[in-house]
Amino acid sequence: MPERVFPNKMENVYIDVILKDGSYHHFTPRVLDLLLESHRVQKFKRASGWATVGIDRVRTGKPENTVYQGPERRIQAR
Repeated sequence: MPERVFPNKMENVYIDVILKDGSYHHFTPRVLDLLLESHRVQKFKRASGWATVGIDRVRTGKPENTVYQGPERRIQAR
């Protein structure tokens, strides 16, 4: 059987996932992100244990149009 070639290191990492239909799978982080965005995941396993969607904090995608509202702290060139 030929060895799989992955485009980057993270693609050979698989995460245990339980979908809302109760089925158990192993997905790459990219696929897990897509499933989280489509609200199909019930739980997934982290290094610290199982994370339950809707109870535990879960990042879903990148924040869009996020503008920093605090004071400017970078050094200004004069």
